[in-house]
Amino acid sequence: MKAVSFLDLAKYYDLLYQDKDYAKEVEFIEQLFEKGVKPNKVLELGCGTGNYTKVLEERGYDVTGIDLSEKMLVVAKQKCGCKFSQGDMRSFSLDSKFDACFAMFAVIGYITENDDILRVFKNVHRHLKPDGLFIFDVWNGLAVMRTLPFSRIKKVQTNDVDVIRFAEPSLHAFEHICDVNYKLLILNKRANSFNEIDEKHIVRFYFPQETKFFLEQAGFEVLRICPFMDVKGKVDENVWNIVFVARARRGTQ
Repeated sequence: MKAVSFLDLAKYYDLLYQDKDYAKEVEFIEQLFEKGVKPNKVLELGCGTGNYTKVLEERGYDVTGIDLSEKMLVVAKQKCGCKFSQGDMRSFSLDSKFDACFAMFAVIGYITENDDILRVFKNVHRHLKPDGLFIFDVWNGLAVMRTLPFSRIKKVQTNDVDVIRFAEPSLHAFEHICDVNYKLLILNKRANSFNEIDEKHIVRFYFPQETKFFLEQAGFEVLRICPFMDVKGKVDENVWNIVFVARARRGTQ
């Protein structure tokens, strides 16, 4: 079996999410801004291969992307001319303040410990200007506990490869954690070779009131909690993905 590099993983990541409408999701983010107030200088946490970053740049934002993986950033830099920095959400330090910070596609869900949640939120606060916005989405614990995670299969293909991804979840309800075990089967049709990749993603689901508490402890005022892609919708136990909009309070840390 041929070894697969992280750059290969990044390539398959984009292939698996080729149907994701990043431009439409950025338009949704823009609807969350206060009326008449559009941030200019923005920070993107967990930018990955730069799909949101590219759209944000095209829409006129001055974007800085942060990601833990240098190899993912290599791919991101090929897509746009934004500034990128390798770093951990809990501890990155930039000599700059931003009008807004985005963390989309359940990036915050990879922060699983209470202490680390506060570290991330406080670190974001330190990098925001007074009244700066923090916008992020997470799995809604109310819905996760009602509609338990289930196995999924996704198939994608190009002229060169066929990719099948199996996702097998394992729920740890008391810890608010779901282990998602991924298996990717990749057929390279040109080279007539076969690869198999196993990954384990540990994702936390967040309950609205606990998340609001964490944000307030980190110096934020929660402005809105809504369903993903539905600005006017109501969050309840039927909504799996939810979005928080919080404002950095002045004079707090």
